Amino acid sequence: MPEQPRRRIDATTLRGLAHPLRVQLYDALVTYGPATATLLAERFGESTGSTSYHLRQLAKHGFVEEDPARGAGRERYWRAYPGGSQLDREELSEGALGEAARLVVDEFQRAQSARLEYWIAEGYHQVPQEWGQAAVNSTSHLRLLPDEFERLGAELMAVLDAWRERVAGREPAPDDARIVEVQLHTFPVAHQDGP
Repeated sequence: MPEQPRRRIDATTLRGLAHPLRVQLYDALVTYGPATATLLAERFGESTGSTSYHLRQLAKHGFVEEDPARGAGRERYWRAYPGGSQLDREELSEGALGEAARLVVDEFQRAQSARLEYWIAEGYHQVPQEWGQAAVNSTSHLRLLPDEFERLGAELMAVLDAWRERVAGREPAPDDARIVEVQLHTFPVAHQDGP
């Protein structure tokens, strides 16, 4: 199965995502897989009308789509558009677009942080030992030039893309498979006199 291209979030498509509930809905579909507006409403304590509306807005801007393999009619399942998304930071760095982009990034970061905090506090103790032992919590610091930094990010993403492609064809997923979240953060560290 060929790898789907990433959905580029630009000034036009950002409007479809720049709402806290839309980011949460999109993140849930990316993380946990297809769901109905009713299931998502229960997860987030919202009305089905609200989640339905925001799912339609996400679909209008190409972030989600109906899942033709599941449900029909009123029990319509939605899934994240295959391939994921990528924020165009250069184009979205100023003015109202910058604020909207920050909202989106902040909401994704909140969800990622919450899942990591849950894993550390409770999740680790709720899985069989082999799952806990396979988990990685590591920090590395490298002295890189800008082009090296860019290559590092590209190589790390290539590894994740290869694994995504490797397991994409397993439908339905094996009974003993679990959702595994890979949180990868690369960023330049502030100078010693900075935060």
